[in-house]
Amino acid sequence: MKTTILRAVVALSIAAAAVMAPTAANAYPDQTVAVASPSVVGPGGKTTFTSSRPVFQNDEDVLISITGINANGITLASVAPQTNTSLRSKAVSGSLRVPLTFPQNASGRYDVTFTGARSGVVLRGSVTVSGAPSSPAKGGLAVTGFDAASTTGIWLAGAGLVVAGSAVVAGAAVRRRRRRTISV
Repeated sequence: MKTTILRAVVALSIAAAAVMAPTAANAYPDQTVAVASPSVVGPGGKTTFTSSRPVFQNDEDVLISITGINANGITLASVAPQTNTSLRSKAVSGSLRVPLTFPQNASGRYDVTFTGARSGVVLRGSVTVSGAPSSPAKGGLAVTGFDAASTTGIWLAGAGLVVAGSAVVAGAAVRRRRRRTISV
């Protein structure tokens, strides 16, 4: 009986840890990602890639490489590059803030790599171009993961598992004491 209760407590603890692990893992942002805002634009639209914190050296040149359909037509600010690997920007105070304008014939997913010329730091991001040529899409970042309201149930379930586990452990301790008292 003791081993059954102990196994139940261990199983409940492992289940609670498995449920809570993704929440803890998402607590820290990925420092190797450049975020596009908006993440979906129309052909001819504009997006701006940023970093969550300074990751490059102060005022470092940042080399930009873009992969996607008609990527050679992408412009940085108002200057059209001759190739998609010749784009450069500056990391102002170490932070990334790079606006890109897509050509009217852009479509599909574009993968963008930002590399610090001195530090060698690499950030990656992507943007999707879809729809008919129009003005840039309004919006912001895609909603991913969980927010505080949607994880309330998980937290309550985890707390319930902890309370149930504590009750099982307390009950086992009481039974052990009673057995010792009766045997003596």
